[in-house]
Amino acid sequence: MTTESSAIDKLKESFQRLLPLVDDLADGLGVLLLISLAITIWIFVYLFHLQHFSLTMSLAGSGLALIPILILSRFWFALESLKDIPKIAEEMIDDVTEDAAQSWHAVKSGKKGALNFFGQAKKLFEIRSILNSADDIIGQYFSIGPLVNPFYLFFGVLSLLGLFILFLTGGVLTLLSVI
Repeated sequence: MTTESSAIDKLKESFQRLLPLVDDLADGLGVLLLISLAITIWIFVYLFHLQHFSLTMSLAGSGLALIPILILSRFWFALESLKDIPKIAEEMIDDVTEDAAQSWHAVKSGKKGALNFFGQAKKLFEIRSILNSADDIIGQYFSIGPLVNPFYLFFGVLSLLGLFILFLTGGVLTLLSVI
């Protein structure tokens, strides 16, 4: 039991060390997305009001600029969801250890027979209890899926390049509107 608790403590410690990094990365990406959204609105205003393009062309230009923002917003959502994983893992570990400890104490005090203790232990591995516990993990996996999917990571890198081009375009349009 001590090796399991030390492994759990190491896991909690590693989560606590990584959590500030994930939090800072999510905050930075959130700020980047807000600035990108503001630049996209500026591009729409520039095209529609200053250059007198049609509404359709202005919306199309702004819509194309929104594609990398939407892809990176999925990464931001995944990073925000990643912050909750230590809490969910700790709750699952606490539930399992609490059930096992209660059953063990009941057997020792004579309130439950040994067969009932084994029935309780068997219940921990039933499909229903595994699915109930896995529901939170599956939800977390789908929410952090972009962080582990290579195809999505490739689109994330392309989106970062797209945002760089968006920043350059917004800066150039600002200079052209001033001149």
